[in-house]
Amino acid sequence: MADASRQVLFVEDTSDTRDLVEYSLRSQGFEVTGAQTANEGLTLARTNTFALILLDIGLPDKDGLELCREIRRFDQTTPILFYTAFAELLDMDEATRAGAQGCLRKPEDTARLGEVARKLTEGGQLN
Repeated sequence: MADASRQVLFVEDTSDTRDLVEYSLRSQGFEVTGAQTANEGLTLARTNTFALILLDIGLPDKDGLELCREIRRFDQTTPILFYTAFAELLDMDEATRAGAQGCLRKPEDTARLGEVARKLTEGGQLN
């Protein structure tokens, strides 16, 4: 892998969304590794170093909150950001307890994704 400070894991089951986010983040200097399922994302998170992990909530094999909790069992430091169409259904208190730093809504917040990714990978916090 290249510079670990620019590596993003994106766990999303919809290929069009993965392609859009990968293009958007790559154009801003990030390297993106995509995963289609929670189990694939979990394996990648265990075996690689990422500066940021983006998770969808609605995955085919388990929900994103469960995946977030599983990642936090072995990685307490990598920022995790939910990027989901179901943001209004996501209880942010529950997401925070699971270990996430925040949530962006797709597709509305796609334009902000690079800015937020940069902030989180540089050690900043979401307001």
